[in-house]
Amino acid sequence: MNMNWLPKTSSANIKQRLRSLNWLEILALVGLGLIIAIVQANLHFPLRLPGWRGLIWLTPLVATRLSTSRFGAASITSLSAAGCSWLIGVRNDPYDWFFYLVVGELLDLAYHQGRRWQKQVWFWAIVAGLIHLIKPLTRMIISAGGVWSYGFLASGYIYPLTTHFIFGAIAGFVGAGLLLWAKRRRSSELTDNES
Repeated sequence: MNMNWLPKTSSANIKQRLRSLNWLEILALVGLGLIIAIVQANLHFPLRLPGWRGLIWLTPLVATRLSTSRFGAASITSLSAAGCSWLIGVRNDPYDWFFYLVVGELLDLAYHQGRRWQKQVWFWAIVAGLIHLIKPLTRMIISAGGVWSYGFLASGYIYPLTTHFIFGAIAGFVGAGLLLWAKRRRSSELTDNES
């Protein structure tokens, strides 16, 4: 297994790394995760479209992943969202915390493994669509095991899988598109000011 993308650390430089951390950035990532979890827990619109809520929490998560090169940025945000979701308690789904946790890790993995396509909006649309499929697939397994019943599976499996992929792809497209557009615009303004 190739582990070259992992950061190289030793116990000798842990103190130096702690001093070099941008604690304000980490606090902002944790705060965004808390906001995502609270909004998700209290947002109720009867749209009858499985996966539409992914637009609300996956868009800022993709944008967060692209906004900083910090290792684990999406993981920090999703970990705080998972913790807050777990502390808030079961409102819609007792496994919401799990989805937040997995999504952040997978976005970080895609960021570090897909270096060639990091600045491509289509890449993030596909990644976010595939990652958002984890929720209905996991729910199908949980429902088949009889642990928890999900009503959206009554209409079959194809419809929820399709809508989750579409809403995830839209979230990835919007999150990456807005952030990459803002970065390009800022860099073009800087080059215009230099000339």
